[in-house]
Amino acid sequence: MIFGLEPVRAGRIRVLGYSGHPSPRRSWMHGMGMLSEDRKEEGLALGLSVADNLTLTRFEGLGPWPFIWPSRQDAVASRWIERLGIRTRGARQPLIDLSGGNQQKVALGRLLHHDVDVLVLDEPTRGIDVGSKAQIYALLDELVSAAAPERRPRAVLIVSSYFPELLGLCDRVAVMSRGRLSPALPAGGLSEHELIMAATQA
Repeated sequence: MIFGLEPVRAGRIRVLGYSGHPSPRRSWMHGMGMLSEDRKEEGLALGLSVADNLTLTRFEGLGPWPFIWPSRQDAVASRWIERLGIRTRGARQPLIDLSGGNQQKVALGRLLHHDVDVLVLDEPTRGIDVGSKAQIYALLDELVSAAAPERRPRAVLIVSSYFPELLGLCDRVAVMSRGRLSPALPAGGLSEHELIMAATQA
């Protein structure tokens, strides 16, 4: 709903300078990107290359519109491959050949290539290996840090059913239970037991 994939039944979504009923296209335009829980069916184009997936939402600088120069696209993709530690034979390798963890890094890389200010991450580490999880956690920590390489910390909203992940990554945690969202509380004062009780309360 925040990203615009579901209709807003009541109220308004306000992000940065925009307030209203969002659509995915409008969300991208206003600096919000989303990583889907179902990367294979919704989040990625597995039949396309790593480079195509990384640059899919932003072709600016890749060639004179409406053309894309493969050399420029490959150069941009190679920078993200190196920065995110994506294990691949190269920018032109089909995404379907990569492991789940590396596919997820490509999905995150697309948000960074698009240069979004707000990242909505739905179950960002589900179904990936421990090593890739650690790399993604380090990346998210870097993105929200005031010492980020581009000196521009970003906002990250994580939706997760894995409580240790929430408590380890988040500054504040709110629990959605039966359609109601609890107040966001500092994560440092919460425990897994308290989250379970909040999530299962009648």
